[in-house]
Amino acid sequence: MSTIRTFIALPASSDVQRQMAAVQSQLKATQADVKWEKQDKFHITLKFLGGVELSIIESLSSTLAGIVKQYPAFEIPYNSLGAFPNLHNPRVIWIGTKSNQSALDLQSGIDRVCLDFGFQKEERAFHPHITFGRVKGTRNLARLTEAIKTVTFEPMHSRCSELLLMKSDLRPGGSIYTILKSFPLQPL
Repeated sequence: MSTIRTFIALPASSDVQRQMAAVQSQLKATQADVKWEKQDKFHITLKFLGGVELSIIESLSSTLAGIVKQYPAFEIPYNSLGAFPNLHNPRVIWIGTKSNQSALDLQSGIDRVCLDFGFQKEERAFHPHITFGRVKGTRNLARLTEAIKTVTFEPMHSRCSELLLMKSDLRPGGSIYTILKSFPLQPL
């Protein structure tokens, strides 16, 4: 059977993407060996599904459309920089929020729905974040971690009003994202 690589995401507004790109450029100035994400790809991944059979996409979409109606739109403040697993051994550089119950509740609901379709529950705790880049080597790593600790910026507030089911095509130059379905959250 044919499968497509998919994930479920909350997009960042284009205005917030531009503000984030300015913060990201300060980190790029360290010239660390990082594969940086393009600003049009900035999003919060709520659930990575991996290869999904085409036959499941439609029923998953229908179920998501019904569930998402239970969640109101919300604001999310992006106010911190960090790295996974930590700043001593950074592999993923991110911008995120310290705590956002609405995002946590939505992710938990999505995780429960996905269990019904045979997708495993995520074992790691969910930390709402947008990936800025992935560390590829050790060049200028100390400069990068110091910049993460010292870069300051005004909190950026993004209104989360829709959920996206995304397709990810892996290409030599990086992945290409395509929106398969958009599901509006309840208006405030």
